[in-house]
Amino acid sequence: MSVDSNSPAFPVATARSNRAIWAIYVAGVLLYGVYLGINQLIGLGGNTTIAPWKPFIWEMSSVLVVVWLLPLILFFERRFRFDARPRWRTILLHLGAALSYSGLHITGMLLLRHLAYSIAGEHYDNGDLTLRYIYELQKDLVTYLIVLLIIFAGREFQIRRTGELRAVELAGELSQARLSQLTAQIEPHFLFNALNAISNRMHEDVEAADRMISDLGSLMRAAYDSSNQALVPLSRELEWLRGYASMMTERFRGQLSFELNVPLELNALQVPRLLLQPLVENALRHGLPNGHGNLRVDVTQQEGRLHYEIRDDGVGMKDAAVNFGTGLSNVARRLELLYPGTHVFEIRRLQPRGTQVSLSFPVGS
Repeated sequence: MSVDSNSPAFPVATARSNRAIWAIYVAGVLLYGVYLGINQLIGLGGNTTIAPWKPFIWEMSSVLVVVWLLPLILFFERRFRFDARPRWRTILLHLGAALSYSGLHITGMLLLRHLAYSIAGEHYDNGDLTLRYIYELQKDLVTYLIVLLIIFAGREFQIRRTGELRAVELAGELSQARLSQLTAQIEPHFLFNALNAISNRMHEDVEAADRMISDLGSLMRAAYDSSNQALVPLSRELEWLRGYASMMTERFRGQLSFELNVPLELNALQVPRLLLQPLVENALRHGLPNGHGNLRVDVTQQEGRLHYEIRDDGVGMKDAAVNFGTGLSNVARRLELLYPGTHVFEIRRLQPRGTQVSLSFPVGS
């Protein structure tokens, strides 16, 4: 589900999200201040001369000023990036920023303490300001450096994450381009063989050749209607296959028997485009080269997988090893791109004669 950034609901959702983030941020800051105050109170060791609320004021005043100054550090770091060059200039700029941060932190912290004490009707003693500033400075420099390192680490993580996502995206685009190329290879290969079949039939039966040309035109229109799609409904794939079978039975009239068995409820399933036709064409070329025999195609679904089975009763395989030509190699590569590690593609010799091609792949319900 996607959200249109131009819709009225989008700014409202964004504003709510920002408010929730700020609420969590403020709550976290207050809890952290309370945590430090409790630690400070425990560290006093039960000193009854100091009111219990004072340690909380000391710590909370420091935390609040730090939180107020953090956006300024973020802004300054974006303006003068910590990893920018020349390094000496960056170091000097951030050293000056760190000193300014410390001065603002200490001054703001003391002002808040004076304000809180005056509300309680008491006076806050700054002590020796020089020692106070020196003592707080070393802590502020460490805090500033930690903030810079967090910003730097966050940026590097974002860059790497973006790079990884882009790499995945590019890999997907490359696979899709490769898939489109492989699918496109089928059409010229098929067209060449179909025209050759029509040419052969032309010398025997002109009317049959004319019907084959008409079937070929219908097939090409069906192919280009879905030329940009890797997956099509099974009904579209079967339409293409029936058209091809019609051409071939026309070519080998009275000699070739073609049978297609597919349950009607499978027609809406999304399947790889132009996958069955190369397998049937391969069976005709190598199993039934003279068009004498039977060719059967069964499509079934079982346990979330679709199964194709193409059988012929032709001459069968001469060798145990199958020599993959253009059609079979194309099918194998497309299956690997679409269903890596989850598909099955097998070819075996039948007894006493014939060949069976079986393949299966996961499919949605």
